[in-house]
Amino acid sequence: MIIDSHTHILPPDVISNMPKFMSQDRTLHNLFQNGGKLGTADSLLDSMDENNIDSSIVMGMGWADHSFNSYVNDYLMESQLSSGGRLVPVTGITPQHGDTGIYEAERCISAGSHGFGELHVSEQGMSGKSFDFLEPYMNMLTAENFPLVVHSSEPVGHQYPGKGRTNPQELEKLIHRFPHMKIVLAHWGGGILFYELMREVSDLMSNVFYDTAATPLLYKNEIFNTSLNAVGARKILFGSDYPLIDQKNILKILNSQLLSPGDKSSISSENAEKVFKVKRLQQYCR
Repeated sequence: MIIDSHTHILPPDVISNMPKFMSQDRTLHNLFQNGGKLGTADSLLDSMDENNIDSSIVMGMGWADHSFNSYVNDYLMESQLSSGGRLVPVTGITPQHGDTGIYEAERCISAGSHGFGELHVSEQGMSGKSFDFLEPYMNMLTAENFPLVVHSSEPVGHQYPGKGRTNPQELEKLIHRFPHMKIVLAHWGGGILFYELMREVSDLMSNVFYDTAATPLLYKNEIFNTSLNAVGARKILFGSDYPLIDQKNILKILNSQLLSPGDKSSISSENAEKVFKVKRLQQYCR
């Protein structure tokens, strides 16, 4: 079984009229003003069929505008129904919008969301602030045992659209504030996982997981085995960052690694099943 823990899709009408929607949402504009790969539920399912991927987590991108966030959330949740459960929604949140954002999060959890994310602290204008604003969202997630997915930024290296400033120091503050929460740090946690070689950081990160999204753009392939030595297979989730990264490409990297069958199974599906509470489907067809 294979679960892609990090994918993004947008409604077809958004893709066909990007200038209109980019004028509405700052994050969408910042990510795609110079173009970029876009995907729908149907295109993602086609990719999954081609690559024998059973399920994919579909999530937001840290939207700035509340109404756009809600519109995309509706599409994510509808995709779960139309795909027979193969697409699993992790809906976007907008803590910057106060009570309005909280009501939307409550709506999504009630409608079947499996978590919140991808939170983008920089794009959503929350860098440097206390993370107390997340408490209502964390309470909802704790009640359902669902995770928060957080975009993570490398403190060094090249700049790219959406990189942001959610670096290891910022992420450490988040984990300190919510040490018992199940949190997935995207993109290998911006490198914070290497600091788990420090005992105090490892103890702090006991409920933290890392996904492999966008690996080919950020790291050498050796990141897999290096991370296994640092944190172990139980904390790593296979994720592509589709459509930015073709699922085929990152699967090829994963399959090229000298992993034990147990470690490969943990990374490919078992960890995601537990973290996102994904139901194992008996069969699927389109």
